[in-house]
Order: sequence, then C-alpha cells, then structure tokens
Amino acid sequence: MRHTVVPIERSRIADDETGIPAVFGAVLDGQPMEIHRNLFDDATGRFSCGVWQCSPGLVAMTDWPYDEFCVLLTGRVVITPDGGSPREYKAGDALVLPKGFTGTWDIRETVRKYYAIQRRPSPIARVKGFVKGLLGPRLKPRSAF
Repeated sequence: MRHTVVPIERSRIADDETGIPAVFGAVLDGQPMEIHRNLFDDATGRFSCGVWQCSPGLVAMTDWPYDEFCVLLTGRVVITPDGGSPREYKAGDALVLPKGFTGTWDIRETVRKYYAIQRRPSPIARVKGFVKGLLGPRLKPRSAF
C-alpha cells in the first residue's frame, strides 16, 4: 500500500497538446478534443484523480458512470442537466457531477480541471462485502482432500 503524497499538477498537460476526439459523451457541435492524465488510483480501483482538458464543443452525456468532483483551472463551460437550467462554471469553480448525470456540457473556452472520481461498487459487490463482513474470519475454505 502506498503512503506517499502524490502531487496533482496542472502542468502534467502541456499547453500545446491537442488530445484525441472527445469520448466522454456524444458530440453535438464542434470538434472537442480531450486530454487526461490519471495521476492516482487507489488499491481498490474505486478512487482515482488527475488532470483533464477539453477544447470547445457541445457534448451530450448520458448516465454518467461515477461520482466526480471537479475544480476548473481554466476555461468556461455551461452545464445543463436534462430538464434543468443551464449553469456556467469558470476557472476557480468547483462542482460535483453525480453518478447518473444526463445533460450537456457546452465548453465555451478550453477547460482544464482537476478531477477526483469515486466509483461505487455494484449492488452484487455490496452484498458480497456485507456477507463477508458478517462471516468474517469464522469461515475458512475447506480443502477438497
């Protein structure tokens, strides 16, 4: 297990990098290009964080797969949840994009952000963890011989 501090630096993405076509949703307008540098994953694979950047464009997101905390470092984006009102976020703003979010990201100026992602265990994994916690070390596998 790692117990060292991991710096999360905005400079992990060079200012002249172009990235790949956006894959975090369906592109509705423009040609947004994204870059990300995942800088940390915990031992369980359920928590990660890093730096992400995307150039202007309109992207539809459907059923976002995890809870994500973001701090915008640069740029401007208007986020509109389905059935909700648009809200603009800019450099210095922080937000949580909840698991299941559906809506649009209208990136007006190239956005660079720090992100932290928490993946929730599936319902089956939660039940297995609960049962394992109840049984604890009392149950030991028996040898077939």
